[in-house]
Amino acid sequence: MKPISKRRLNALKVLALLSQIRWYNILLLLLGQYLAALYVFADKYARNPLLTDAGTHLSIWASTFLLASGFLINTFYDLEADSINRPRQTSFERLVRKSTSLRVAGILLFSGLLMAFSVSWRALGYYGIYAFLLWLYSHRLRNIPFVGHASAAIIGMMPFFGISVYHHFLSLPTLAYGMLLGLALFSRELVKDLLGFKGDIIAGKVNAAAVYGTHKVQLALVINTILAWIPAYFTRPLFSEYASYGIVILLLLLTVSNLITLRSINVRNLRWAHLGYKLVLVIGVLTIPFL
Repeated sequence: MKPISKRRLNALKVLALLSQIRWYNILLLLLGQYLAALYVFADKYARNPLLTDAGTHLSIWASTFLLASGFLINTFYDLEADSINRPRQTSFERLVRKSTSLRVAGILLFSGLLMAFSVSWRALGYYGIYAFLLWLYSHRLRNIPFVGHASAAIIGMMPFFGISVYHHFLSLPTLAYGMLLGLALFSRELVKDLLGFKGDIIAGKVNAAAVYGTHKVQLALVINTILAWIPAYFTRPLFSEYASYGIVILLLLLTVSNLITLRSINVRNLRWAHLGYKLVLVIGVLTIPFL
C-alpha cells in the first residue's frame, strides 16, 4: 500500500479539524448573522456604512470563534459516545490529536474574547458568558435531560441576540422568529438523543430517551411542533409575504421531520428526520432577509 504523502496527510488533518468544529453549523451562523445585520438591523440606506463598521464584523466573528471553540471542547467530552454512534466520522477526526484540538480551542477562545473586548466591555461580558455557557453545556448541562436540550437551543440563539443588541434592534417579529428557530433547535437536539441512544448508554452519558423512554421524547416532539405553530400564527400579519412563505415551509418541514420520528425510531428514519432539521435551519437562515 502506497504511503500517504505528508502534504496530503496535513490536508486530511485540516479537514478532520473542520469536521470537529462542525463547519456546517459555523457557516450557517456566519451567514445568518450577516444577513440579519444587513437586512433586518439596518435599512437599505445604512447597509454600506454597516459593511465598514468594525464592531459588527468583530461581534459576528467573536461569536463564530467562540462557537468553534465550544464544538472542539464538546468533541473532547463526547469522544467515547461518538466512537460508537459515528465510528467512521470519529475515526477520521482522530487524525487530529486531542492536544492539538484543545490548543486550537484555546486559541479560538482567546481570539473570540479579544475581538469582543475590541468592541466594548459590555460585549466582552456578554460573549464571556456565552463562552462559559458553551463550556457548561459540554461539562454539565448536556447530561441533564430536557434542560440540556433547552440550553442548547438558547445558546444557539445567543449570537443573534448579541448582534441585535449591538445594533439596538429588538422587535416582536424577530423575537417570534427567533423563538421558532429555537424550537426547531430543541427538536433537533431531541432527535440527536434518539440517534445517539446506544453510544450514550454504553459511554455512561445521560440520555433523555433512556431516562424517560422514547414515547415521552416523542410526546415532547409533538408538543414542540404545536408550540412552533403558535408564535407563527399570532404574528403572521407582522411578516412580509416572502417571509410568510419561508416560515410556512419551515413549519411544514419541522412537522414532517417530527412525524417521521413518531412513525418509527429506527436509525434510517431518524437520519431522515435529522436531515429535515438541517433543511429547516438552512431555510430559517435564508428567510432572514425577508423579515
